[in-house]
Parts: sequence; structure tokens; C-alpha cells
Amino acid sequence: MELRHLRYFTVLAEELHFGRAADRLGISQPPLSQQIRALETELSVRLFERTNRRVALTEAGRLFLAEARATLAQADRARMVASRAHLGEIGELAIGLFPSALLAPPIADAILAFRKAHPAVRLVLRETAAHPTIEALAEGSLGLAFLRYGTPPQLPKGHRLVEMMREPMMLVLHRTHRLARSQAPVPLAALAEEPFIHFSPRAGNALHDHVAAICEAAGFTPRIAQEANQNGSILALVGNALGISILPRSLCRLRLPELRILPLAEPRAVSRIWMAYRTRGGGSLLADMAAHALAAHERHARAIAAPGGAL
Repeated sequence: MELRHLRYFTVLAEELHFGRAADRLGISQPPLSQQIRALETELSVRLFERTNRRVALTEAGRLFLAEARATLAQADRARMVASRAHLGEIGELAIGLFPSALLAPPIADAILAFRKAHPAVRLVLRETAAHPTIEALAEGSLGLAFLRYGTPPQLPKGHRLVEMMREPMMLVLHRTHRLARSQAPVPLAALAEEPFIHFSPRAGNALHDHVAAICEAAGFTPRIAQEANQNGSILALVGNALGISILPRSLCRLRLPELRILPLAEPRAVSRIWMAYRTRGGGSLLADMAAHALAAHERHARAIAAPGGAL
């Protein structure tokens, strides 16, 4: 049994006249009669009573009509769903985010723009550390991810890497710290003997390695006095005068009264945010998410380049 058999049967059941039904279907009358007989033979049921003067549904035909209409309606819905999914109007898209990624303006703007363009799409935001996110890209469970890395991360083949933005690393310290009243950017070398509070390397957060690298370039290894897995925990520990920290500017938005946020003197003390995405086979939703992110990146870059723009 094919859908065309059900369509032929339904039109004939509505018209109860082979000629009019054939006209509606755009076929001649003999093929319509053949298809109806083939359907009845397959079902081993007589669906119509035929005489020279009239065509009428049998009781079996009347009950079958309701089921045929429901099947055709479901088939139409299935076609519509497939078409809308192909056009990116519905479906699901999973993207990877580093912790606090939505504090970065281009990422927040891109996700908001995608949500407005695709309100019926289920957007799954998977917040994980950098290394598991790259593994998910390699495995194919993620098609697109935003990463925070000091240097360009190594991606699996078939992926494109775009730098979304750069932001300065900031010195976070307690208001009573000896450097808290500094009016000039603080040299990293001045922090060589300070106790650091920072992300645990076991958390897979790329900031741990990045801070270590910029401190090494300044001539010292940071002395980690306390490790934490969350940005809020680091700020709270610094707020209790247990040490200092170096964090990207966007992670310093939680301004506790006990904290002072100061710029660093080293130009290389910059955090970089990247977008990595599959270039083939990701579907229209992934391509559209990437397009929104690229547009947000360009808007952010123009804002930075404008007079008075901030890094």
C-alpha cells in the first residue's frame, strides 16, 4: 500500500464519482479504477459498492476513510517537518561554551541573534572546559564551540578556527593589598612573590596554562596558594585576602567591595576567545549559528576600532 493509493481512495470517497475523482487527481478514469481495485485486493476488503448509477462506501470503506485521512495528514506533517528542518526553521543545535562565555559580548550577541532568527529551534548550550570541548568537536558530538585559549588551539581536520575577540587580563587583589592604590598598570614581575588563587589544572580550564605562560615570560613561576574550579570562588577567595589572581576582564564583572581590579603592564597579558566549527556536513542550523557569530565578531571589531573604543 502506497500513499497514492490512499489519496486516490480518499478523493473517490469524497466525490463518489469516478469521473469527478479522476479530474481532481489529474488522471484518467481507467487508472483510478485499477488502483482502487488493487487497494481492495491488498486489503481483501470491498471499500465501495459500485452500480451503473452510483458509487457508495461500504461500512469497511467508511471506517477506512478516517484512517486514510489520518495517515495522509501525518505524511503531510512529516514532509513539513523535514522541509522546515532542512530550512533551519526547527530542530536542535548543540554548541560548546567555556565557563562564563556569555559574558563575552560577541558570543552573547551571536546566541541572541540566532535565538531570534530560530525561535522554534532547541538550542543546547554545553558548558565545559576547553579540552573536553575539543574532544567533543573531534568526536562529532559538537559541531561548533567557543573556546578561551591564549594561543590558537589545535583542532581536528575539517574545522575552521576564528578569533572572536581579545580582552586584557586584569590583576584582581584585595583592597588592602600594597598594590591596590597603584595608579599605573602593574608589571607582572611585581607579583613574583605573591600567593596566587587560580583555576585548578584538573578542571581542564585553559586559563590555568595561559596565566602560567605569561608569568613564565615575565621571569617567574606563579606560586599557587589556592586552587578553585569556579570564577566566583576565585573572586570570593581574593575578597577574603587569601591571595591575588589574574583573570580576563569579562570575568571581573562581579565587583565585590573588597576587590580592586587593576590593569597589567605587559601587552601579551591578553586572553583570546575563538570560535571553532565544522566546515562540512553540519547542516543549515550550524552554518547559520556560525554566520551570526561572524557577524557579531565583525560588529565588535568595528566598535573596538571606532574612536574611543575599548579593547
